Order: sequence, then C-alpha cells, then structure tokens
Amino acid sequence: SASGGSVSPGSAATDAAGRVAAQWSFGTAAGAHAVTATPAGGTTTAQFGATATPAAADSVFALSGNAQTGTVSAPLPAPLVVKVIDQYANGVAGADIVFTPAPGSGSVTPTNVQTGANGEASTIWTLGATLGSQSVEAGAAGLKGDPVTFTATGSNLSIAAVSPDTMVEGASATLTGTGFSTTPANNTVTVGGMQATVTSATATTLGITVPTFACQPVRAVNVQVTVGGTNSNTVSHPVRPASLLALAPGEMMLVQDPTSFCLQFAPSSTGGDEYLVGVGAAAESPTLTLSYTMTAVQGAAAPAAPAILPAFTPQSGRAPLSPEDRQAIERRVAHDRAEQRIRAFERQFLDPATNTALRPPAQRSAAAALAVPNVGDTLHLHVPNIDNPFTGSNEPTDGACDSIGIDVVVKTVGSAGIFVTDLNNPAADSLTDAEIQAHSDTFDLHIYAADTTYFGTPSDRDANQRVFVVLTIEVNKLLSGQIAGFVFAGDLFSAAICASSDDGELFYGHVPDPGNVSGMGARQKSNVLFQMPSLIAHEFAHNIQQSRRRLLGRSNLLSTWEAEGQATLAEEVVGHSILGNTSGMDYGASVALSGPGASWYRFIFDRLAWYYGWAGGGTRNANAPDECTLFGTQALNDGTPCEPFWFYGASWAFQRYVADRFGQSYPGGETALTKDWIAKNDLSGVQNVEALLGVQFDSVFARWAAQNYVDGRPGVASDTSLQMASWNVHDILSSRSAAAPLAPAQQTFGNFAITEQVRSGSTVYTLLVSGASRPALAVRVRDLSDLVLGTANRPQLWIVRTK
Repeated sequence: SASGGSVSPGSAATDAAGRVAAQWSFGTAAGAHAVTATPAGGTTTAQFGATATPAAADSVFALSGNAQTGTVSAPLPAPLVVKVIDQYANGVAGADIVFTPAPGSGSVTPTNVQTGANGEASTIWTLGATLGSQSVEAGAAGLKGDPVTFTATGSNLSIAAVSPDTMVEGASATLTGTGFSTTPANNTVTVGGMQATVTSATATTLGITVPTFACQPVRAVNVQVTVGGTNSNTVSHPVRPASLLALAPGEMMLVQDPTSFCLQFAPSSTGGDEYLVGVGAAAESPTLTLSYTMTAVQGAAAPAAPAILPAFTPQSGRAPLSPEDRQAIERRVAHDRAEQRIRAFERQFLDPATNTALRPPAQRSAAAALAVPNVGDTLHLHVPNIDNPFTGSNEPTDGACDSIGIDVVVKTVGSAGIFVTDLNNPAADSLTDAEIQAHSDTFDLHIYAADTTYFGTPSDRDANQRVFVVLTIEVNKLLSGQIAGFVFAGDLFSAAICASSDDGELFYGHVPDPGNVSGMGARQKSNVLFQMPSLIAHEFAHNIQQSRRRLLGRSNLLSTWEAEGQATLAEEVVGHSILGNTSGMDYGASVALSGPGASWYRFIFDRLAWYYGWAGGGTRNANAPDECTLFGTQALNDGTPCEPFWFYGASWAFQRYVADRFGQSYPGGETALTKDWIAKNDLSGVQNVEALLGVQFDSVFARWAAQNYVDGRPGVASDTSLQMASWNVHDILSSRSAAAPLAPAQQTFGNFAITEQVRSGSTVYTLLVSGASRPALAVRVRDLSDLVLGTANRPQLWIVRTK
C-alpha cells in the first residue's frame, strides 16, 4: 500500500510445494500498512497486514497556542499544544512534557503531560497579573527543540457587564469593564459581528449605539472590545429589534414600504397564537407578476426547530356536484367566456376614451323615437353580429357594425320592459305567453327596480322609457353557441357610427332549442327559464353602466373588472328584491345555497371559490388565487393560468366588501355609493375607486384580501374592517365543498424559506401557527436575490393575528 515500504523480491515463482516468499521492509511512515499478493493472470488475492510503530522520539515543537493576547488573571482562549515526533515526523506517544510558567506568568493546568497517540500534549494557561509579555516553557528532556517557549500578552482589557438586560437595535447601551481607551475612536466594539458606534468612553465604561441588523430575530450575540489590536473577552448578551409585533386577536398591520418587509415576533412561553400573512401586488396590471422569497429565521434561544406542516390536502367535500349543477356551471362558464369577448370588443372599438367620434353623446330626438308598440305588433330589429368583429371584418373603426336583421312580435309591454320574440324562433317547446309575461313582471317589479336603485336610470335613446328584451334564435348561433344573452354598447350610438344599432336600450337573449335548429347545440326550456332572470339582471347593469357614462358625457368606460363585478352585484341585489332579503345581514349557507336563494346566489359564490382555487368537488387548482387576479382581463388572453372570467367572483366580493364597509357612512348610503361608482367621476379602475372613497386603493385591497380568509371562519378573530357584513363567506363556501374556501399554505415558527409568485391584483397567503410555546422569529420578504423588492407591482405585506 502507499507509504507501506517495499518487498523483495517483487515477483517470484512458487516452489514444488506451491509456496513463494518475500521480505517486507517498512518505509518511514508509522501506522497500518498492507501487502497484496496476486497470481499472474489471476484475480484472487492474498492480503497481509502489519503496523509500523514510530521510531524513537527525536524532537519537539509548538503546534498551536503561541502569541495569544488575553485578560490578566484569566485563562487564554486557546490551549498550548506541543507535538513530539520521530526523525521521520511521525507523532510519538508516551513522551513526558513539563509546562513551566515564568515568574509572574500565572499557572498552567496540567503541568506534567504525556503525549497521546498523535504525539500531542496540551495545557490551559491562566495568565498572571502582569501587564504585557508573559511566557511558559514546555520541556521535553533530550529532544531537539527542548524547551519550547510560548509567549502571551497580558491585558486588562475586559468586559464585565452589558446593560440594558436586552439591547435594542439602534438604541444606546453601556459596557462596563477595564482597559478601555478614554478616546472613543480608539475603541472598536462589535455586537454580533457588526461594528457599533462608540459615543462615549472612560477607562471603565463605554457608551455605544447598538447596530441595526437586517431582519434578525431576538437572540443572543457576542460583544467584544478591541483596543490597539488587543481583543477583550467575548460576552454573550441578548439583543432585539427596535420593534416587535404586538397585535391583538383580529388586529391587522399593513406594510407598504418594501424596505420594511420584515415581521418580528417575540418569543412566547404560552404560544397557541396564529397569524395570517399576505404578500400582495396592488398594481392594476394583471400581466405583471412578482417573484419573491419569504425567509424565516428562528431566534437563537428558541427550542428545537419545528417541522413544517404538510401542505393543504383537500378532502372529498360534503357533496359532489350533481349532473344538473355541473351542467348549469358549464353553461354559465361558457357564457362568461363569451361575454368577455364582447366587453373586450367594446373597449377596443366603442370606448369614447380612445375614439373621439363617439363623444359627446347625442340623445335621440323624441320625434325620431320608436313609438311604444302594442302587444302583437311586428317590428324589425338588428341583432349585433358579435361573431364578425372577432374575425377581423367590418370592425366599427370605419363606422360600421355587422348585424343580423330579424322580425319580432311584441309579447308584452310592461312599465319598464318590452318583451319581443323572433318570428323565426323554433316552434318546438317555445316559451309560452304566460312564461314570457311572468318574466316581464319580474323585470318590471324587481330587475329594473333594483338595478336602477343601485346603479341609476339608463338612458332613453328611443324615448319610450322602456328596455327591449329581444328573445331570438340568432343569439343561440353566436360565439359558437356559448352566449346566453348580452347587451351591446353599439346600440347606444347612432347607425352612422354603428350600423347594427337599434338606437335604444336592448337586451338580446337566447331561446329554447331542443332540436338544435341553431346548429350550435340543443338548449332546453327549463335551462333558458332558469337562467333568464339573473342573466337579464346582470346584463341590464351593463346597459346602465354604458348609458349613464354616455348620458353624462364621460369619456371613459368602466374597466372590465369594475363592470363585471358590479353586474354580478346586480344579480345579488335583484335576488334580494325577489326573495325579500337585504344587505348587511351576514347570511350563510341556508340562504345562499338552498331553496330559491340557490338560483340567485350560488353561482356568485362558485365564481368566488374558483378564484380561491376550487376545481369542483373536493379538488383544488394550483396557483390560485396567487396567479389569478381581481383585475381580470381587458384582452382575450392576459397570460394567466386562471380562466379570464374567474375575476367575476373576486370583483363582486371586492365591491360587496366596499359597499358593506363604506356604504353606511357614504352620503346617501350604499345605493348612492354604487351609483356614484358609475357616474361620479370620469375615471375607471383603481383611480375611480380612490376618487370615490377618498382612500388609498392599496389599503382597501389589503383588507379585502385578508377578509377573504377570516370572514366567518370559526375560532378566527377579526375586526369589522376585515368582515363582509352581508355574507358569511366561510359558512357558504365550506358548505359547498371542503375545498372551496381559501386555503393558505401553513408554516410553523421555525426556520423556513419559500419562493412564490403573485400576480398583480392578487395575494399569496401563508398561515403561521404555533404550539404551546414558540421561539422568536424574524420573517423577511425579498426578491429572489434577497434584495429589496421593486415597486412596479405596488407590493404590500400584511399580517392579521387570527388567534
């Protein structure tokens, strides 16, 4: 083996008895060695082992511990170590070493030592009282290098105490001891490895300003003084951040300056508390994402680091979706997708903000108006061909809109609505006059009344003081059969601007088609009748939004997320009108999910649950709500992994939260607030919200985000600003499915580091939970390089103590 010496001969033939021998001579290295014998051309080996002992002791030298500086009358920080070797540098065991301090040089323990197996011998040197040079000799009789001399410098530089009992970052502290320089600048004080500012000095006291650390927890740190190259002893002393979290259950703290994205928890002997931490991005830019790391550092005095809790695992849910439920959801999902295309088209081509030809509005003269028709009259109307704009033909930038001409018969003339049906509608299973009359009554008594109470009176371009509800097979054919009904902003302009315009207020709705006459899929009467009231309530709100802005000469449409959230709010308030409910009553699952309430409210909460990540049944989608957004989309594809229409639920929840929180104190109450949301300012989106409320949007967004988790959750505390007064969100969603409520990832009070991405208009949630006791913890949020986050996404960090 290597360093094992040599064998002679190196090879030989076996004798008649099959034996062969060689002489093994060790080299100069002590220790275990080996020789291997292998037959030529063979693979089997014979192994011989032997141990070489060192030769006689030859010399001694200082291995470590020389030239230290220490406090007089105190042990040096490192032992004195000598090594005895033979002539080949192998350590020799059993050599006698005698350590002898010079006069005034203190003492050593022990004085007589034998070298160990590695040839080393050591002792601890306690300096004498002499300032300056002191020495110790290590004697090894008869060996080269005998005696070995160790020297040390005795100093009276020493820290005896530090006050206060716990130092505070950025605050003053005092060191008492000896040997300090009376000139402050000559003293270097380090606290936890960082240099403190020395503000005053005497030979026995130093005044310092404790340095500030980058988001470190309450912990013990080493304190040391250096004067003229001489170091004092080190003293371990507690230090804490300048401020620690002190939240009562239900209280929230919002941090908007990324340089201060640090949460400091004091240690707790009782524990049992729980905190919800949110990292959000409030910029109204849904294509922007923010990547970050959240790092937690446990305090040094804390107990052993706890394990990270497993990620949320959805349960099976209380009940699977019935086939009828799933069909209803699929229909509404398809409709919402299609409606997004219409809103996107209107914003691109029929927005006065980008097309000056569309303003100021020109109210149609009464003389040119359509007379109020009679039941049985036949009229010629135009259904906007909303397929064509998306194929690139006849876009209205040149004053044209495609349309499909239809002849209709008037079925009802109510106080607010005129219901007409296409003469070409399928005869099979068609709507009866009684069914149409019932829906006409619902429109007059509830839909029109509630929508106008909350959002204002629409324009009356055709001067008939009514809204046309046009039920036609042509709607069934549009957008690949996905749309159930719509209003079109082009009807609020003259035919010179949009050729398809009927120059009035119209809703176009689908009709029963069990035989699939449209060629785009069969539609059952029961489904059409079920969907009609909430659909008209939703779409009529769009009509009010568009016409109020036109009527008042506003140059901006509402943003898509505002418009769709408010139209979803219209479904809620019309449902209230029909069922005799009111806002602010904290209704739960018994109202929202059962009986007649289910037809009005359930799908609203389903949309919200999708935003939270519910995928139906007991399953959840990844990256929700992290990658979804309140702000939805103003394009057909904004790059999110979430469905573009999921924001309907989020925007409804945001606007319901705003109405609940600010409605009572708003001049004129909740309905004045929702009306002014449309008509008070010529603004849209975040700017509109801030001008309406007189409050920074980011703070409202953060509290709404926290409310998404805490509202109605059993055993979780929250103040009123974190509650939705009208609905118990947790009761409703948990009754829908165990996987439907918001489900934050969980961490315990130990060291962890997680990397996340949040889209603007959303929030990543983390739940910090503790056991019977917990350590101090510092939690920081930085970018992926552990640097301060940028501000383009308007990042925010907030925390709520939930227990």
